[in-house]
Amino acid sequence: MILNVATIIGIGIVLNMVWESIIFLLTFVPLRFNAGGYHAKTQLRCYLYSVAMITATLMGIKIIPWTGIICIALTLFVGTIIFFLAPVEAANKPLGQVEKAVYKKRTRFTLVVFVFLVLLFCYIGQLVISVCIMMGIVIVGIVLVLGRVTS
Repeated sequence: MILNVATIIGIGIVLNMVWESIIFLLTFVPLRFNAGGYHAKTQLRCYLYSVAMITATLMGIKIIPWTGIICIALTLFVGTIIFFLAPVEAANKPLGQVEKAVYKKRTRFTLVVFVFLVLLFCYIGQLVISVCIMMGIVIVGIVLVLGRVTS
């Protein structure tokens, strides 16, 4: 975990996007922890997938000409998928009924907070912050769908 965080911040430094990488991380980690989704078969694959994902995510934040409307629309679309799909258990981490209920509740609460923050930061004109949070939501949505179709 420490290696992953250090790598993400390192990629942020290389891309001159340290704050963006931290905001993304603060969104992605708690949402992913509760929502579940795809898990790589080995720790090395997990690490390599994580490096590729954070690099692509930060490049997307930097290169794509985001607007408030696109950010909000994507947040609401993917947020709806997460709301109804989570939690998605992995083959190596099955969940009991009580765990599913707890993780569903936590995921929905966390998601609502992040959606609110996307809307708030768009409203006050901090689009970059909104986009970083939105990308955390989007990547979790992708991981959930991948977890569902590969299990």
